[in-house]
Amino acid sequence: MIEKMWLYPPLAFARLGPSPEPCENYRYGPNDLTPRGTGKTVAVPAPSLVVAADGTLTERPPQGNRVRFKDARGWRPICPFFEVHGTWVIDGVRDDGPITTEVLDAFGLTPADVQWKVEVANLKAHQCSRAEDDRIDAAVEVAGNQHEKRPLEGRSPQGAARPLVPSGRHIPLGAVQIPRPSADFPELRMRFTPAAGLVYGPTDLLQRTDRYPLPAERLFLSANSRWCEFRAVRFDPRTAPSGLYAGASLQDGGTSFGLVDDVCDGLVTVTVGELTARARVVVTPPDFAPDRRPFTSLADGLTDRVKRAEVREPAYISQNPQLTALEVRDLFERALEAMDAVNVDAQNQRATNENIDNAQGEGSPIAEARARTFPEPVPLAGITLALTERGRRKHRRFPALEVLEDLIREQPDFIQRFVRPPATEDPWYDRRMPVAVRGSDAFPMHLTRRQYDLLVAWARSVRANVEEGS
Repeated sequence: MIEKMWLYPPLAFARLGPSPEPCENYRYGPNDLTPRGTGKTVAVPAPSLVVAADGTLTERPPQGNRVRFKDARGWRPICPFFEVHGTWVIDGVRDDGPITTEVLDAFGLTPADVQWKVEVANLKAHQCSRAEDDRIDAAVEVAGNQHEKRPLEGRSPQGAARPLVPSGRHIPLGAVQIPRPSADFPELRMRFTPAAGLVYGPTDLLQRTDRYPLPAERLFLSANSRWCEFRAVRFDPRTAPSGLYAGASLQDGGTSFGLVDDVCDGLVTVTVGELTARARVVVTPPDFAPDRRPFTSLADGLTDRVKRAEVREPAYISQNPQLTALEVRDLFERALEAMDAVNVDAQNQRATNENIDNAQGEGSPIAEARARTFPEPVPLAGITLALTERGRRKHRRFPALEVLEDLIREQPDFIQRFVRPPATEDPWYDRRMPVAVRGSDAFPMHLTRRQYDLLVAWARSVRANVEEGS
């Protein structure tokens, strides 16, 4: 019997794209951190799975030595697969791994007994207006022996009094397809294809604004919806940081123009007999830097949730010195990559302006608020962004552990002085890393608590054998 079942991966990200050709598979290679290297993560092409219209699955080797993210039609979408895994017992032998047609056969099952359900939603308008009529949901159910692509059609709730999406219309939110198992690929899979990355508007958009010229075929949303009436108030947590919807700026009057895009997220469910497994899919826009990793990733956030306390145990550092050092170096490598993707001069100016606004709001000295961030730097010969260039030059030293360790030995309080600790509702930007970067909560961004505590504990271990005062 099949004892347990799960979906792999449990969480996947799809990326919008108008091209009919999905992005090729790739993996991360070694970082180019040589003295004259790019300081970027290397994307290495890998074999890709191709699903035909009838569900036939084949493998395509890498096409050359480069990954193509875009073609003549535009961005290539990222279309993740979800694979069914489990544990089972056959003839008294317990095994685990991908559930295949052979495993199904052993229990008298076929792909027709595998039921998939995908439920996604775009709740951006609903999040702001809190109106159920502004929900946009889509769902599809498909058996494991049905291999044609099934569209996900986003619609307003049935019976809605003021539906955002009128009856008889829908917003395409992607598609679902079940690959046909074969001798070469006997595993049970589902592929999720996101939408194209389009924007839709109300029928009276041209009367509301001329700033967003959309084609007529995408102007079918209801002008009578609550989303077209929504207006944010100052410090509204539903729209933090500000400017999250078209029409939010003061010059537009602050009232929503009623625009909706085709992003979504949702739940993937597979059922085999009495067993059910679930995973999540999140659709993102094609705003990315494939050769630059963020210094705080989703994995860091999840690890902070479940393993925050482990780095505070003295034994964590002492028993894992090499692993800890590699984790610290990886963090500074990612900080360098993130620095290469940021215009620090522009961010510093924005942060300075926000500090001034905060000072004016609370009646504190403006000069002190301005002095918290970096002053305008002295121009460098031939360099347009002097502050950005200075920051990149400094960060290029940090991935060399020997340099970083020497720095910690010479300056015991380096981490506390130059790395911003996790804090809540602190509106002030300063010169600590990450410099002038805004978090999703509209406050200055910081590392996770686990990352910060790891740095502090590691720095303490580096100083352990240093004679005080030396």
